Amino acid sequence: MSRYIAFDVETPNCFNNRMSAIGITIIEDGIITRKLYSLISPETSFDYFNTRLTGISEKMVQDKPTFPELWKKIEPLMNNSVLVAHNVPFDMSVLKCCLQDYGIVWKTHAPYLCTVQR
Repeated sequence: MSRYIAFDVETPNCFNNRMSAIGITIIEDGIITRKLYSLISPETSFDYFNTRLTGISEKMVQDKPTFPELWKKIEPLMNNSVLVAHNVPFDMSVLKCCLQDYGIVWKTHAPYLCTVQR
């Protein structure tokens, strides 16, 4: 069985070390089996540029889960799968920063694919 997790993250500011949103689609044997989208309280400031780019404002996330709260739900989804993103170095970097900033230990290596064509 092949299992891919396509995901995309949004960030609140130019530091790109916290998420303000994540979208996840699970594909098993070529079939979409689940979708998840969540706004995330990044517990940091928002830049005007990022708010304009993503459409996500500080007000929209003030009552949303923090990354550690959401990670409890998404970590089981992201285990044992190939992660896929458009410009995966960016998304994986943001994920890594969030995990490190919150002291969350996860895999030292996760298999991934990038959809950016060079």
